[in-house]
Amino acid sequence: MDSKSSKPLDTVYANSAREMRQLQRQIQQLEDTVLTIVERRTPPTSSEIRELQDFDLISQTLGGMSIFFDKLRDQVGTEDCTDIDLATEGVTLQRLRDRLREKQELFEL
Repeated sequence: MDSKSSKPLDTVYANSAREMRQLQRQIQQLEDTVLTIVERRTPPTSSEIRELQDFDLISQTLGGMSIFFDKLRDQVGTEDCTDIDLATEGVTLQRLRDRLREKQELFEL
């Protein structure tokens, strides 16, 4: 395993939890936008349409997270670290891949 890309599991879990919290915030915002449009009973504004495009980003992010966890599962063994580069190589969203490779100290829990 490449020690440069090896990460302790607690860091992997913390990065994953951060991604899930971000997805939760995005879904909440989208829910608010959809409810506003439905209650108002008028077509969405251009700003609301841009917000609704986040559905695609959320879908892609969830797909990337699924690939990431599948790759992590393939590495299950007795070690307390995992090769993050290997686990994230199939994630097509560059920004998600970069976030999953970050060190724990770089983000809030």
